Amino acid sequence: MMASAVPDWLRGLWKRLSIETGDGQRDTETQVFYLQTSTCFGDLRIPIDRPGLTQASFSSLALADALALSRQQGFAGITQFEQGCCQWMRYIDYQPPQPVRDIGLLYWDNDILIEEGIDQIYREEWQKVDDGNGDYTALVLTEALTDDPSSHSATNWQASLVIAGDYFVYTQNRSFSLPSNGSLTDCLLQATAPEKQQDYLACEISFGHCRSGRVPWEIQRSTIPQREGSALWSASDLTIDLENQRVLQATHQNDSGEVERKMQQEIREWQIWEWGTGQVFVF
Repeated sequence: MMASAVPDWLRGLWKRLSIETGDGQRDTETQVFYLQTSTCFGDLRIPIDRPGLTQASFSSLALADALALSRQQGFAGITQFEQGCCQWMRYIDYQPPQPVRDIGLLYWDNDILIEEGIDQIYREEWQKVDDGNGDYTALVLTEALTDDPSSHSATNWQASLVIAGDYFVYTQNRSFSLPSNGSLTDCLLQATAPEKQQDYLACEISFGHCRSGRVPWEIQRSTIPQREGSALWSASDLTIDLENQRVLQATHQNDSGEVERKMQQEIREWQIWEWGTGQVFVF
């Protein structure tokens, strides 16, 4: 499929109403949020029975809770659309990569969007939550492999942020690649060290409100439950540089090597792939 901007009607925030799979199972309870800009997307899928956790880190998780987290799904990347078929190119994936494409045929049934699988047998029903009022933004953080955005591949996306109106989906990848053709649950069960299990779970996909939450950039649902209710980041840490098509983010980390535990500041350089009004960054 040739890459092209998706049609206007696909842009915005969607929630999934149901999915029917080839084995006859039907799921209407998994919470699924899909946000689409002109070219980029973010998708978060949380099972209804996932436990709510209060631990500050994954280190104290019981195995049962870790396995429950491993059944979550989510991904981010770019979208290709042609002749009613939509393919979602996953540059970041909470689960291990699979040999089949994420591609479906889209059509309308009254005001419900139907997606039927092409490489897999499934049928999903989608309902639009918000069209973003035409205001879409996409930021991508990549490894410094090249200065040419057109050469960015699935191997060097570190993080992404997609925004439609007041909604966002933020994705932060792991620092390593998962083995192919299995599930994250398989990875956890095969890991012998607790530290490895924590590394497997350390992929954040968070959904929330930019401005209208209880706090600015409030995370409402996340693959890391401890993040829910907190702020994604502080707008005061951001510097918008439209001339160079980038957003600079100051991050703060504890330097445990210093006796006084001084805070170190690092700068992350986000590339602007799409830019809307920018009002979500103004408070």
